Amino acid sequence: MKSGIILICFSLLLLSCSPKNETIVFSVMGDVPRSDKEDILIQEQIKSHNELSQSEFMFHVGDIKTGKSPCDEEVYSKVAGYLKKLNVPTFIVPGDNEWNDCSDPESAWNYWAKYFMEFENNWKLETKVYRQNEEKENFAFSSKGVLFIGINLVGGLVHDSTEWRERHFSNAQWVEEQFNKNKKDVRAAVIIAQANPDDKHRDFMSKFLISAEQFSKPIIFIHGDGHRWIYEESWLKPNIIRIQVDQGGIAPQLKLVMNPESKNIISYDRKQFFKK
Repeated sequence: MKSGIILICFSLLLLSCSPKNETIVFSVMGDVPRSDKEDILIQEQIKSHNELSQSEFMFHVGDIKTGKSPCDEEVYSKVAGYLKKLNVPTFIVPGDNEWNDCSDPESAWNYWAKYFMEFENNWKLETKVYRQNEEKENFAFSSKGVLFIGINLVGGLVHDSTEWRERHFSNAQWVEEQFNKNKKDVRAAVIIAQANPDDKHRDFMSKFLISAEQFSKPIIFIHGDGHRWIYEESWLKPNIIRIQVDQGGIAPQLKLVMNPESKNIISYDRKQFFKK
């Protein structure tokens, strides 16, 4: 009799630990800082986020400077220092302004890798983060039944057509692999990238859309690049929602609340982190 009671209690415990109906809260920022004024602004926004946020993670979608400003090492070190002051684990993907649009993309990439590769290791994480062997800046992890995937998809100049094509192939392969690996265990996926996809990204997008359709669960594709807010449901496929975040000088970090079981899969607040 006691063993039966124990079995029932254990089953109830498993149900209570299930990610079903759990809500996950996270924040996104991007295209900031781009001026001396925004150097001050991003620090104020980070302080406000630390005071007000209930988010579990922060994502920066790249472009930590303007495309015309020098790609000096001090810029990468400075912005990394700002982001390290966040109270929550922070992930960042590359932007074109700090890499392929630089006069010396190779040196710029070395700076980016030095200061931002595996940036989330500056915090204690409760979830395992996976990295792609071919493109170590690409990451993936799951939390509360939601799969998060970061990819190096940038706008700007095609500084090396071979690199561009091979990276897009690796990006598409990484997304497909993560969808297949996690499909049975997750309720939805979030893609984090810098670029607002256009014709230069057609080779990635054609493969991504096939994977997205086969995944069949809700997908939120979040990017920067365009600087102005966009929220678009059924973007290219019925199960994809696209979000283009505000440039950091226009609005503070975006707060996103996600529960794939709810009627509204995702809700957002673009004003949460204005200082009261």
